[in-house]
Amino acid sequence: MSGNKVWPELVGRTFAEASYAILAFDHSLHPYNARNGMENRMFDPKRVVCITNEADVVTIPPQYRYH
Repeated sequence: MSGNKVWPELVGRTFAEASYAILAFDHSLHPYNARNGMENRMFDPKRVVCITNEADVVTIPPQYRYH
């Protein structure tokens, strides 16, 4: 089964709160804090990128494509 999971309800929440919600969905995922949209390009199929501002508040809904 494959699809997309998007968390629009996490916009405006802190990275810590977003991580908790993402891990509650699937504990094998790896939330990643991309402060100000900066992220390394390391390949990680379980990574869920959370784009945050300087205060670690999520600004764009995190999403994950699962297979």
